[in-house]
Amino acid sequence: MKPYDADRSRTHNRRIATWLVGLVVAGAICAGLLYAWNPETDRVVAPATAARPGPAERTAALAPLNLPADDAPHGARMEWWYYSGILDAAGGQRYGFHTAVFVANGLVKHTVMHVALTDLQTGKRYASQKRTGGVAAQASTAGFDFRQEGWRVSGAGPTHLLRAAFDGVSVALDLTDARPPVAHRAAGSETPGLLDFGPGGISYYYSRPRIAARGEISVGGKAVPVKGQVWFDHQWGDFDAVTLGWNWFALHLTDGSDVMLYALFDAQGRPILTAGTVSTASGSVALKPGEIELTPLDRWTSPHTRVDYPVGWRIRLPSGELTVKPIVADSEFDARETTANIYWEGPVRATGTAGGGGEGFMELSGYERLNAARAPGK
Repeated sequence: MKPYDADRSRTHNRRIATWLVGLVVAGAICAGLLYAWNPETDRVVAPATAARPGPAERTAALAPLNLPADDAPHGARMEWWYYSGILDAAGGQRYGFHTAVFVANGLVKHTVMHVALTDLQTGKRYASQKRTGGVAAQASTAGFDFRQEGWRVSGAGPTHLLRAAFDGVSVALDLTDARPPVAHRAAGSETPGLLDFGPGGISYYYSRPRIAARGEISVGGKAVPVKGQVWFDHQWGDFDAVTLGWNWFALHLTDGSDVMLYALFDAQGRPILTAGTVSTASGSVALKPGEIELTPLDRWTSPHTRVDYPVGWRIRLPSGELTVKPIVADSEFDARETTANIYWEGPVRATGTAGGGGEGFMELSGYERLNAARAPGK
């Protein structure tokens, strides 16, 4: 994107803030257990109202999730396709990455692509972003196929492809899923694939938690073959992502189970929704709000933006407890150029009794607005 003068840049950012938000996510958004951070106690618990019977009736009025047809773009107010994972090379190198496509429909339709790659040996992080008017997608009879200036994100059913190159690095992955997708829903809801955000709107949401990925990572001109398990989220709806924040976790546990945690809060940090999914090869279960407790442990303040994030967490689930910490703390994605927001997105390790621990990805979004709301004089 070409540089703007200061006045035009501020005007531009105010406009796209009404259309776009990043996720994750990620992912991109993303995508769980919706937790809410209670700033008074520094402890997150599922609000008692999160699984009320009401969401089931409201979501039941919408068309049910229909796959594979719903892989394709919908023309909703907000929609994203999100990939995140940790990739292993034969020589022992490891890389964390996320790739996301956002399509926002407002007065003008925009498509945004985000890519980040972290070398987990050196901690070096590479990130880039693109934005264009309209929908940068090729005509497709099924699924999606987004292309911008040499980048490509495409998928149909269980088969996906990612291509991106920037700043001396490149990511080229082919992905295939052997499992059926997981449709998320609130506990007590009879409509899989839909989450009710209350005043924020309603979102369709499904994941493919363990897509097998093979391909190549190149850093500084040195290419290495890689493989790994990648988490894919697809989320869309007429919800107001600009006013929402969330803590999102996508965890691969060593016992073979997958846990998606999602804590939604408003600009003042007040809880909006808690929901959750634990999935295995044989199926998935929506967790009840009272079954989860989330407590911040460690914080990290970005030296780039001064945004403060809770990057360490203690999670209590019915199956046990997990401590989640970032592999590289400096995993902030400054997306003000394309989506007018800032978020934290990076690989994490999980240790503890639930599922034997594991690893995955975490996204923390909305904290630049939360920090601004709590600033002195606010």
